[in-house]
Amino acid sequence: MIKLFSRFCKKSAEKEKAEHKAKIGRLGEDVAAEFFVSKGYSVVARNLHISHLEIDLIVEDTSFLVFVEVKARTAQYNGASRYGRPASAVDSKKRARIAAAAEEYLRQNPTDKQPRIDVLEVYVGKDGTLPKVLHIRNAFGAQG
Repeated sequence: MIKLFSRFCKKSAEKEKAEHKAKIGRLGEDVAAEFFVSKGYSVVARNLHISHLEIDLIVEDTSFLVFVEVKARTAQYNGASRYGRPASAVDSKKRARIAAAAEEYLRQNPTDKQPRIDVLEVYVGKDGTLPKVLHIRNAFGAQG
């Protein structure tokens, strides 16, 4: 009986942690969309799934079609969180998946605009303070 209760508590804690992480992710994507709109971009798509790939946000202005990877963390902005900068979670495997998703999107939706991949770090304050944003333009450079 104690083992069953302990397993239930562990699953509940894991479920709560996953729900919190998803909530922070959704908030980060909302903040990202608002950020780009405030800079004059239009939102083309959010959470777009292309076969087995996903793009968090696609925005455009008069010159660029931007594929955005949003990384949100619960931390006060000081250049890092407990787990390092959010952009550091975009490793080579993730970069390849984002680039593949962008390429597939462009195959299905040709454009004359210059494609670009950006990363947007969103720091969500634990104390309810407004999120801070760090925009990394052309995050992959010539690599992606």
